[in-house]
Amino acid sequence: MTSIQQRLEQSVAILGALERKRDEMRSPALGRDTEWLLIERELRDLEQDILRNPGALHKTAS
Repeated sequence: MTSIQQRLEQSVAILGALERKRDEMRSPALGRDTEWLLIERELRDLEQDILRNPGALHKTAS
């Protein structure tokens, strides 16, 4: 299993490659499904982390 940091770095690399390929091919929709799946997965994982530990979101007194 990869760490969260490794997974995010891989996702960023994939998204960057997609963006370059879109520019090269002049096709703004190229890889949209892949892009959506990556972003959706990260948001779903973030949501699960928040549900497991909502205290991390509590505002701290300044």
